[in-house]
Amino acid sequence: MKKLAFLLVALLLGTVASSAQDIITKRNGDEIRAVVTAVGPDTISYKLYDESNGVVYTIMKGEVVLIKYENGRNEVISARSSSYDPLLYGTREPVAGIRPGMKYRELKHLYDHKEYVRGLIQHHNPAGAGVASYFIPGLGQMICGEGWRGVAFLGGSIASYTLMVAGAYHVDSDALDAFIWTGLAGMFTAQIWSIVDAVRVAKVKNMYERDLMRTYAIDVDLYPSVNCVRYGTGYQPTAGLTLALKF
Repeated sequence: MKKLAFLLVALLLGTVASSAQDIITKRNGDEIRAVVTAVGPDTISYKLYDESNGVVYTIMKGEVVLIKYENGRNEVISARSSSYDPLLYGTREPVAGIRPGMKYRELKHLYDHKEYVRGLIQHHNPAGAGVASYFIPGLGQMICGEGWRGVAFLGGSIASYTLMVAGAYHVDSDALDAFIWTGLAGMFTAQIWSIVDAVRVAKVKNMYERDLMRTYAIDVDLYPSVNCVRYGTGYQPTAGLTLALKF
């Protein structure tokens, strides 16, 4: 009788111990026996159940589908798109009111190139754009999708070069001699300005395109739901999961 009572107590303690833990279910099907310490906007902090006094681990919410708490409550984690991934887009809030197809002449009033931070998503290389405009003024702007802006820099450089050549063939005139120095100064100014501008254009366009991807990305939500299914002449409630897409 004492052995039976001891066995029942052991089973009871084992049941309580097994329930006094949180289960984190990842989207790949793996489960983590843990003690959840915090659930933030983007991450979940936890300790391993077997190491309750050990290290606090962090996992991205995008990797988790469900948390089963020790009190029996289940929390379904919404699957957000990568537009909310700070590793890709940074922590800066997107600029409001932007739309696809905007040009740099509009964007330069909305973005400060000094706030640019290099990220994983970078369609335009600022350094590469600057080097391209060093060899051919305006080429860096063209590479970044600002064709007419690049043509303006290239045209200014060609005009300055033409002025310098015209003065070089008439060096006997003081007025024409001034054309040489004016054209040379114009070429130098156009090249330096083109390099600086190309770097700024690349940075601003990168910030703009990141915000576009965040603003117009698809939100994916997964949440529990109850539907009524018809069986014969009656209806029976059925629990399930609903997948919602928001464009």
